[in-house]
Amino acid sequence: MKRLHDKVNIVPVIAKADTMTPEEITRFKRQILNEIAQHKIRIYEFPDCDDEEEAKAHKALRERVPFAVVGANTVVEVDGKKVRGRRYPWGVVQIESMEHSDFIPLRNMLVKCVSGFIIRTHMMDLRDVTSSVHYENYRCRKLAGVGTDGKPAKIVNKNPLAQMEEEKRDHELKMKKMEAEMEQVFEMKVKEKRNKLKESEEDLQRREEQMLAPLEEQRRELEERRAAFRRERDDWERLNGVTVAELRRRELESHSKETVDGKKKKKGLF
Repeated sequence: MKRLHDKVNIVPVIAKADTMTPEEITRFKRQILNEIAQHKIRIYEFPDCDDEEEAKAHKALRERVPFAVVGANTVVEVDGKKVRGRRYPWGVVQIESMEHSDFIPLRNMLVKCVSGFIIRTHMMDLRDVTSSVHYENYRCRKLAGVGTDGKPAKIVNKNPLAQMEEEKRDHELKMKKMEAEMEQVFEMKVKEKRNKLKESEEDLQRREEQMLAPLEEQRRELEERRAAFRRERDDWERLNGVTVAELRRRELESHSKETVDGKKKKKGLF
């Protein structure tokens, strides 16, 4: 707003006023006006008039600034009447109600319908201010060689070809700078991706070690139990003077002999 107030007419408007309570809107309007005055921003001022009724109307409009408006593109029915507004679970916001929105004062500031004729109340004044104040100030600054910031404007008096070459060099430097920045960003992203992959590999390796540790412990226990069994077997063989393999061989021979004797007895019966 500070950069625009000397170029165009500024009419402060608060949108979506139905999202605030009346007390919040009042405080918000006061805060906006205080900040406008603090930053010395010039907003549209209603023209003075001699007519008492017009003066009262202008005073009422000034009290509404900044205008808190509500927009709607739907028509709802309230007390048997169709009005433009928004329906909520707790009620209806009427766009053309002065208690709900400043849409009517804002519209009347620009145009007003009287007996079927549209009267442009402040539209012409807005145009006149734009033409006679803002444009003339801009024109005077340009003619005086003063920039919009109040400082003397730089007058360029160079050879067009030299200026084109300079602009080309500036553009190439800018492109090289952008390429360097893009490469730096790309390298940074690649580095981040590599770090993430490395962290993932370390995490997988750590999980693998955690899974293999119990298996390795079980394998060691089995080896120890097998070694203990072998020692017990060797001690038993020394005490009894016979090996387990010899006992197994004798048992097989005895079983084979019993089988052969049984077959012979069966043959003798017939």
